[in-house]
Amino acid sequence: MLLLREVMDPKYGMFRTHDISGFQWFNPSTFEEAHMFNMIGTLCGLAIYNFTIIDLHFPLALYKKLLKRGVSLDDLKELMPDVGKGLQDLLDFEGNEFSDVFELTFEVMQEQYGEMKSVELSTDGANRVVDQSSKLEYVNLYADYILNKSVKIQFDAFSEGFHNVCGGVVLDLFHPQELQAMVVGNEDYDFLEFEKNTDYKGEYHRYHPTISIFWEVFHEMPLEDKKKFLLFLTGSDRIPVFGMKYVKMIIQPTGGGEDFLPVAHTCFNILDLPKYTTKERLQMKLLLAIQQTEGFGLV
Repeated sequence: MLLLREVMDPKYGMFRTHDISGFQWFNPSTFEEAHMFNMIGTLCGLAIYNFTIIDLHFPLALYKKLLKRGVSLDDLKELMPDVGKGLQDLLDFEGNEFSDVFELTFEVMQEQYGEMKSVELSTDGANRVVDQSSKLEYVNLYADYILNKSVKIQFDAFSEGFHNVCGGVVLDLFHPQELQAMVVGNEDYDFLEFEKNTDYKGEYHRYHPTISIFWEVFHEMPLEDKKKFLLFLTGSDRIPVFGMKYVKMIIQPTGGGEDFLPVAHTCFNILDLPKYTTKERLQMKLLLAIQQTEGFGLV
């Protein structure tokens, strides 16, 4: 999943990360064509199909939209807390001087290719003043624009790719929160189950001296280092929604000596582990590996 993480980096302009929430959302002024969003949707669908966890920072609104559920101000609050709070303040204001206090029209300012431009939310919105009687309509149109209309091309392409892989009647049975958990996983770690589920190749087996040392070192790690190891091995520090039994690691020996670091192939959850002979060296090399590298897998 390193490829997916790479193309979703905001530096490529397909998605924006909102500073306060940390969530990502589609960039309405991206230069990328729709087929790129279709590809990302397909990769997300494949992740669910293969019980692969991907570290996506999308709000619940994405999963609601994929399931054709409506989105609202509450979803905008999750994505953009500052904007959501401002809109809620409008709804909560009860004074008769509403129009004088807020001085709003049915417009939204949005960055488009580096410039701030005004977008009308309704017909002749630039000349339509928001007042006490129309504030709810304004808030709903604002949320609808940010979450739906402004990113329709990008989301529709993403959704098409996603549903091409895992659409159908079964998907309709999910709640948005359940679909989100299928994609981003959970943190219900059971590392004894993880060990039990591991396979070995070559001369390695469960009771090989190097393997015995490995598991001793692994189980002594603090939780944060164990999560770093999962990220190193699989591309995500979270686990499938159905638990660790779906995280299957393969450990195989390498031809290099003890001076080499372990290497992870994230597309196959394979760990190349040199035949270390001491606990101290294995611990040192493993910690170096998980702190400095991300493996060589793509998808």
